[in-house]
Amino acid sequence: MNDPAQSEIRRRAEGIRDTLSLGPDKLSPEVREDAQNLLDRAEDRLGLGEEFTVVAFAGSTGSGKSSLFNAVAGLDIARVGVRRPTTSRPTACVWGEGGNDILNWLHVPERSRTWRESALDGDDQRKLHGLILLDLPDHDSTAVKHRVESDRLVGLVDVVFWVVDPQKYADFSLHSEYLAKLAENSANMVVVLNQVDKLSDEEQKAAADHLQKLLVEDGLTDTKVHLTSAVTRDGVPDVRSILADTVDSKQAASERLLADMQAMAKRMQNELGEPVVPPDERPGASRLVETMSDAAGVDAVAQTVHDDYIRRAYRKTGYPVLAWMQRNAPDPLGAKHGQGRDELIRASVPATSRAQSSQVRLMAHELIAESVSTMPRPWQSAVAEAEKASTAELSDTLDSAVTAVDIKPQTPGWWSLARFLQIIFFIATILGLLGVIATAILAIVVPGVLPGWSWIVSIGLLVVGIIGSVVTSVIAKSARNKGANEAASDVDRKLREAVGSVAQSSYLEPVNAVIGEHRRAYETLH
Repeated sequence: MNDPAQSEIRRRAEGIRDTLSLGPDKLSPEVREDAQNLLDRAEDRLGLGEEFTVVAFAGSTGSGKSSLFNAVAGLDIARVGVRRPTTSRPTACVWGEGGNDILNWLHVPERSRTWRESALDGDDQRKLHGLILLDLPDHDSTAVKHRVESDRLVGLVDVVFWVVDPQKYADFSLHSEYLAKLAENSANMVVVLNQVDKLSDEEQKAAADHLQKLLVEDGLTDTKVHLTSAVTRDGVPDVRSILADTVDSKQAASERLLADMQAMAKRMQNELGEPVVPPDERPGASRLVETMSDAAGVDAVAQTVHDDYIRRAYRKTGYPVLAWMQRNAPDPLGAKHGQGRDELIRASVPATSRAQSSQVRLMAHELIAESVSTMPRPWQSAVAEAEKASTAELSDTLDSAVTAVDIKPQTPGWWSLARFLQIIFFIATILGLLGVIATAILAIVVPGVLPGWSWIVSIGLLVVGIIGSVVTSVIAKSARNKGANEAASDVDRKLREAVGSVAQSSYLEPVNAVIGEHRRAYETLH
């Protein structure tokens, strides 16, 4: 299908159809029924083609629409009587051959159908070939069935000519129940002020200006008022010209359906409400992740990694004697050395308390409730169900987030260098100390035998060993603290990222899925 208007109708129809498939509780029964009726009507009307354009003359009792209908047709087809209302059923006038399929679809009685042309007309009516003109029952008839029939056909035809008279053109029911409600179809509506032969030129202008102002208030800003008289035939050629242009375009049916689709989409969007921002994109999301991290024991894991790093680093880089003395110091991981270090670290995580879980649930609920506060009640209920399912798995979800992070013990290269230097300086200290002692003993026992440089060597080794050990220990301590802090920060970051991912995916994902479904439903109606 190459027609842009019909392609747009199909696209709009698909969006409406998708929204209807969401479930019976997402839209009111009235909107669902009207939307489905529109889809059915659009499919039927497009299936009938656009070779014929259906135009209806609608109006109130006494507006003279039947007389105008006859004047435009050039035949006395519609019944015009003294008693009102006169029109009790739709009357059709068809220009050209065919049109029965559309008339059957419109349920116009066969006895009320007239084919306009005869051999005597020649080409006088050729510009109107393809026109089906209807004279509708009065929309304000005292007979309910007349009003119902008029309303039904107004909803089906391609173009509506609203015929009003000088006495009742400002009728409240006409403007509030019809013109204002059909403002979306203004491109497919024409307003005709009939019976102007009863008015002076000044009165005609005043009435036309007033009616134009009322139309603008109704939302029909582009709709112009046309003046006619079925008695004097003033304005009738203009009406026929408008009808000819409408028929010639062969777009009236598509334009009417497209306008109806757009109006229905807007109506459905109003029921759906504006899309909302997902909870994980709101400012409070960071506080939720922080609370979930506390409940997951992130700080405890990070502290354990810090303490474990310090202990292992000291055993490798500390002063040998002191490091050896620390071999039985309390292990931050306890006595569970039969397992891997990452398993031992995770084992140190405290269980999530009931108070922590409650705090997470409360904060998550407040964040979610704030996010969906403007959504219609059925959508809020769907979000509540999704939130309930996520909350039931909170403890397992947080535990999975922590245990999924790979925590590998770090063994930096500087540890080996520091250990080597500590051993060298420790040996130098021992040798220097032994040298000083031995030199002193020999100097007492055998005076004058040892050369003078022996003192220098022994004392030098001792001093170098002590100073080297002190400098190495100070530098190693600083490096250990820095390394422990970095290791703890790295683990803290990874765990918080994991918890944040859980908050977005596992915990908030069901909620976001409902919100995303709502957004897609709203946007597909554009």
